[in-house]
Amino acid sequence: MLPSRYEHFHWAAAVMVSRNPELGAFLRARRARIRPQDVGLSPSDRRRVPGLRREELAQLAGVSLDYYARLEQGRQPTASPAVLGAVARVLQLSADERSHLHTLAGLSDRERLENNSSSGEAIDPRTQRVFDLLDGTPAIVCGRYVDIIAANDAACFLFGTDFKTLPPTDRNSVQWFLRSPLARELYGEEWENAVAEMIGMLRLDAGRQPDTPRLREIVGRLERESSLFRRLWQEHQVSRWLHDRKTLNHPSLGPAEFVNEAITVQGVPEQTIYVMVPSAEAEFRRALQESLL
Repeated sequence: MLPSRYEHFHWAAAVMVSRNPELGAFLRARRARIRPQDVGLSPSDRRRVPGLRREELAQLAGVSLDYYARLEQGRQPTASPAVLGAVARVLQLSADERSHLHTLAGLSDRERLENNSSSGEAIDPRTQRVFDLLDGTPAIVCGRYVDIIAANDAACFLFGTDFKTLPPTDRNSVQWFLRSPLARELYGEEWENAVAEMIGMLRLDAGRQPDTPRLREIVGRLERESSLFRRLWQEHQVSRWLHDRKTLNHPSLGPAEFVNEAITVQGVPEQTIYVMVPSAEAEFRRALQESLL
């Protein structure tokens, strides 16, 4: 028996409710603007359309290709805050774009707050203005959970890492200290103390926002990977930058002393600019310029 007009109308309405074409259209448009090199992929291969491929975005976000494809096709009307946060990080969404993404996905106010307090936030324009003045002096902008939002060329040279090419989920100060062999070389005998200091900063942020997807992601991954992290995390030490001077063993400079400063712009308390001012400034700038040639 064929369905009545009344039954057919309600069946069609149910199908429409289960789809979200606006969410899919927004994701496709944002994906098209991300260049492969923006996320550390090779730009050399030919692409029929601009931007990342679906499978690349899905892999970087840690979700299945089928699941992400359903989101873009509008067949998946929403996603969890954790999934949206991971996708937003890969797409490098601004704060306004994240808010719009959450609205399209129909997240509750509580879920929006939780997801906004994770990672991948864009640098605030007020912070950007100060950050731009530090060209030539190593500077890194960190957000919640000491996630790395931006790093200038001088900082990338000092730490031997182009942070913007790291996968978004890996752009975290604690993760870099524990994972990078360069960190051990730079800090030498002070490496473990530096790690403890960074974990103390992470613990301080965790006290302010103790249960978000991003915090669970960072802590869960590092507890699996590092016995040192597990031990120090259980000690519940909290700290800010404890030492105003550090000597780093840089491959181009040799032992070089730096004065540490932390700058917070008024009105943007959740973002901090960490500056390392070289004591031998002229020598550092010469080495930096040579590295950029």
